Amino acid sequence: MIWITRALTVLALAATLTAQGTGVLRIRVALADSTGALTPIPRVLLLVSDNPATSEPRRVRTTADGTIELKLPTGSYTIESDQPLSFGGVAYTWTETIDVVAGREVVLDLNAKNAAVDTAGGGTNAVSADSAVLLSKWQDSVVEIWTPTTHASGFVVDQKGLIATGQRALGVASDVEVEMTSGRDRIKVPGTVLHSDRLTGAAIVWIDPEAIAARRPISPNCESKERATAAFRNVITAVTAPMFGGRELADGEVSRVTSQAIFADMRLARDAGGAPVFTSSGELLGISGIAEENDGSRRSREAFVVPVDNLCQTLAEAAKKMTGAPPRGIHLPLEPARSGSAVLSRAAAAPKQQLIALTSSNFDITLLTPDVVRRSGTSSPKSDLANWNEYVRDAPPMLLVRVSPQFEESFWKTLARGAAATQGVALPPLKGFSANFLKMRAYCGDAEVTPIHPFIIEREVSDSAKVREGLYAFDINALGPQCASVRFAMFSEKSPNNADMKSIDPKLFEQLKGQ
Repeated sequence: MIWITRALTVLALAATLTAQGTGVLRIRVALADSTGALTPIPRVLLLVSDNPATSEPRRVRTTADGTIELKLPTGSYTIESDQPLSFGGVAYTWTETIDVVAGREVVLDLNAKNAAVDTAGGGTNAVSADSAVLLSKWQDSVVEIWTPTTHASGFVVDQKGLIATGQRALGVASDVEVEMTSGRDRIKVPGTVLHSDRLTGAAIVWIDPEAIAARRPISPNCESKERATAAFRNVITAVTAPMFGGRELADGEVSRVTSQAIFADMRLARDAGGAPVFTSSGELLGISGIAEENDGSRRSREAFVVPVDNLCQTLAEAAKKMTGAPPRGIHLPLEPARSGSAVLSRAAAAPKQQLIALTSSNFDITLLTPDVVRRSGTSSPKSDLANWNEYVRDAPPMLLVRVSPQFEESFWKTLARGAAATQGVALPPLKGFSANFLKMRAYCGDAEVTPIHPFIIEREVSDSAKVREGLYAFDINALGPQCASVRFAMFSEKSPNNADMKSIDPKLFEQLKGQ
């Protein structure tokens, strides 16, 4: 009976909140820097409690643009700092009371005018927000770089179209996609790797200069004899460009310095290598790199920085290769949404979908969506996408085409199995994959459809061999009944000039969308 009483109480409370109605509270935190420019402050932890208080305060944190948006029941609320916020040597704390009105948006600005100010800096309890200046100043200059097998950060270093990133972040890629964000505007253009140096740890990508004409380069100051350095316990900051999110800050302390790298306790996402790293005074220190952990955790415990001297060496070599014209600045397709949480909530309400399995002469083809993968969990091998698991986990609705090499038993393996059988040894079929996937082209009628991403799923099967599959992401409506026909032309590494053609019923794509 107790649980029934509690359940009725919860339902009654929910009904009361519904009857009260809800409103939106939008909080903006911004402070003036040394030049007087208003700087949005990210990662500010605030406490939100109702008046009179009925429970523990709710903890919320500002996003990269210094804002928080909350949907709250109608009523009075107190907004207060969790800890003093240190910015420019001054500590700020806020305590504000505000009324939320049903069906309306209420904006609360937290700034120097309504803060309690401590010019002594707030002591050891204060949380530094000085790196917010870096985010405000450089976020439009930090870019995302997509290769067939990895996602990385990068940054504009020269308005001639040069993008700096980490050699490890790019791997062996020679052609990449560079995605840039300014506010809500996003574009993605093709790029070519001019120079990638394993010894320096840096790489330079060349894109159409027009694509970055409005973006300020983060200069490595290569002409100067005095460049930024760091010592033990110095605080450094990276401005990263993670997948499906705005630009983010990552702070850390230098733990050791070697001739080739600066190591720090800065925790970075695995897809954030290649980001610019700055000293506490705002100078470019170098390029972020990721020290992978053996446990495969998403965030590494120790990051390293490729020094700016190494970047300058790589830039000099790249300049020698700037012959001819850069890649054309055509705008490539983009994902339809950026918010992973919004995507998941939409997916939860969508009809359940099933993957569609097909075969061609040399490949197994799977049509699926991110929602299908998420719903499958670990129950199906087809939901294991290796190096692109994290992408699909947070991806918005789209069409995914997975192209896998078929596994076959060669003549010699069949012969060996037959010989063993004559000796009374029954061996199971010995399977090996036919040929690694190389690339795919998709056609809606006679028109080729450009994918959002032409990914490669890469998996090691031995110390000397890898299996490569294709994972092509398309707009969810790119292929379907509007096409007179749908065809895939698939190529293997073994036969790069011979297409394995597969025609697909256009109606299958509507089935995939749950319609």
